[in-house]
Amino acid sequence: MKILYDVPQILQNPELPNGCEITSLCELLHYYGFEIDKCDLADHYLPQSEKWYGADPNTVYLGNPRLDNNSPETGYYCFAGPLITAADKYLKEQKSTLRPVDLTGAEEPELISVLQQGYPFIFWASLHFEDIQYDGAAAWMLPDGTWHKPFHMLHCMVCKGMDEDCYYIADPLGYNTQVPREQFMKIFRQLGNRALILR
Repeated sequence: MKILYDVPQILQNPELPNGCEITSLCELLHYYGFEIDKCDLADHYLPQSEKWYGADPNTVYLGNPRLDNNSPETGYYCFAGPLITAADKYLKEQKSTLRPVDLTGAEEPELISVLQQGYPFIFWASLHFEDIQYDGAAAWMLPDGTWHKPFHMLHCMVCKGMDEDCYYIADPLGYNTQVPREQFMKIFRQLGNRALILR
């Protein structure tokens, strides 16, 4: 069994050095026929915090995805919530019936099922699918009272298909094209089983 969808690769660089999440959303939107620019999505649809630390990555992008790691106020990352906000706003403006659906918590059978139903998905992993590391420089309390210890080398991509051995990837940095299923799921779980689709 092989499933492979024609999700375009859109590179985040040079404009969005820390914009893998919004670029992944742009890849998915282009797959569905929308011609939105990644920078337009980042600048006008993605909720962002003023600083890269202290905010909740479930509700805003931490910092600015246009800023690289050499900037005093860099861009960092976000999880599904801010992408859902951006996608929902854009799709409503386009009068599309597509909507973002948060799959956070999904295990492999559900990921396979959405692929079989025709839905490539955005997911969170690490830059080279290596074990997750944490940035020791900072940690902060989120509004729900939990502490957020920021991830190091976190990366967001689109899964565009699978076969018996691998998942196929549209990577905004161009590093990953296919990943063994066992390694994919190992790192996917380390990042909290975070994924979303448009349907």
